This record gives sequence, structure tokens and C-alpha cells, in this order.
Amino acid sequence: MSLNASWYSKQSAQSLIALSISSSIHLAICITLALILVSGKGNFGRTMQLDVADTETSEELKELDFSTDSLVENLEVSDVRVSLISIPTEVQIDLPPAVSPIGIGGAFATVVSDVAQAASSAGEEDARKKKTGASFFGAQADGNRFVFVIDSSGSMRGSRWQALCKELLRAIKSLSADQDFFVVSFDAVAHPMFDSAPPKGKFLKSVDKNFRRIQNWLLSIEHGSNTFPATAVGMAMNLKPDAIFLLSDGEIRDSTVEDLRVWNRKLDEEGNTKVLIPIHTVLLHSLSGYATLETIARENSGTFTPVEPH
Repeated sequence: MSLNASWYSKQSAQSLIALSISSSIHLAICITLALILVSGKGNFGRTMQLDVADTETSEELKELDFSTDSLVENLEVSDVRVSLISIPTEVQIDLPPAVSPIGIGGAFATVVSDVAQAASSAGEEDARKKKTGASFFGAQADGNRFVFVIDSSGSMRGSRWQALCKELLRAIKSLSADQDFFVVSFDAVAHPMFDSAPPKGKFLKSVDKNFRRIQNWLLSIEHGSNTFPATAVGMAMNLKPDAIFLLSDGEIRDSTVEDLRVWNRKLDEEGNTKVLIPIHTVLLHSLSGYATLETIARENSGTFTPVEPH
């Protein structure tokens, strides 16, 4: 073998040995770090015990002479043998009581289960926020947009008005973020909330600001004479809600029943009459007007709810 060939052979052997030793050291470090991370310990102040069987190798490394002459002196290129650092074969990990000792898979399954449960709870919360329907004195209505048409005539003073305001505020408060409301009171004339008739008056969301406004508006209402809901019902229909609640405590003395037979009807493709908006009626603490309110509900795809005094 020539001098140059011998020199290159020694250089190649040196590089191969150094590369093998470096790779082995990095591999051992990476495996150890991976075990620490997977176990979820080390960085969080908990204990991990590693039982490394072969510790003598590291001590031997300290005594090795890595000079070129020493490394190549007793080696031939054709017979290079490298002793790799021993990788720990026994690892003892202190697992928390909640984690099964069967392995990391058990802990991962627990995490997945918790995430799925949280997602299910979030789904239920979303469903609650997106609910449809409303209730008023036990009368149930489907949809997301509702108009409450309430009697503010003189006979509603006192306990009847207090009961009405309490239930109306409860019904509005129970609406979700996706639902809207509008309120119209009536005596001889119609009184839209905040004195804003449609189209200026619009649906509101059930948020704290609007809830306080409705409270103040109800307190400001002055009870008038007569029970004429026709104009208020017409105003409610112009808003095109999903349902209307109509409440009174007495006999309706205008053309509401007849007007609704015209306003709240349309013909389908087969020529059949169809109700446009369901109207649910409530008779509050009275027997007067029973037949009229029951007729309005029956003819307009609604329910009739008589409410007795407590």
C-alpha cells in the first residue's frame, strides 16, 4: 500500500470512528429525553428513575485517547470495530395513580375521553344557545321571533298587571341569543314599545340593556279605556314574526276576529286556505272574553290558555 493510500485509509478510519461515537452519544441522549417527555415528568418537578445497566462505557470513554495516531495505530481499514454506547434496557417510571401502568396508550385514551366529554358539553351549550321556541303563561310557540300583544286597559290594573309584567319579563329573559322579541300594548289604541311602530320599531335581542328598557317601559304605561287589540295585532303581523302571543282579561270589543280572517290567510297552490302566523291567546284572571280568545287561537293555528288567579 502506498504512503498516500495508507494516509487516506487512516483518515477514513478516524472519521468513521468519530462519527460512530458522536452518533451513539446523540442517540442515547435523544432516547432519554423522549422517555422523559412521554412520561410527562421531569420538567414538572416530579421524579423519574432510570436504571442504566451499562455505565462503565461512559467511564471508558473518558479514558480514550482520541488523537489521530492513537485511534489508527492498531486498526486496519478493512477491520474497523466500534463499540457503541449501551442503551438503557430497564427504565422505571413513577406513574401517577390515575394513569394505568399498562403504558402511555392508557393515559392517551384518558385524555381523548376528557376531550370528547368537553366537546359534548360544548355541543350541548351550543344547542341551548340555538334553541327555538318560547313560552308565555304556559302557552308554547315555535320559532325565533315573537311579538307579545298585551292588554293595558283599565281592568288590568293591580294584581293582573303585576302578574303580566312578571311573566312577560320572565319570557323575554328566557330567550336565547338567537331569538328576538317585540311588545305592543293596547287599550283603545296600540302602544308599541318605546313608542316606535314598525318599520321604525324593530325586534330586539334579550340582552341586559334591552331587558332594563322593557322594565322601564312597562312601568311607564298608563292604563286606558276599552279593549281594542285589532291595531296592535295588525302591527304585530307587519313584523312577520314566527308567532304572536295575545293576552287580555276581558271581552274584545272590536273587529279583531274578523280582521284576522283576512289578514292572516293565504291560498296555497291547491287553493286551500293556510294560516300565515300562529296566534296563541291567553285569558288572564277572568272568564269574560273566553269564547272570543278561544276562537282567535283555534282559527289561527294557536293555543288558548286561560290563567286562573293564584
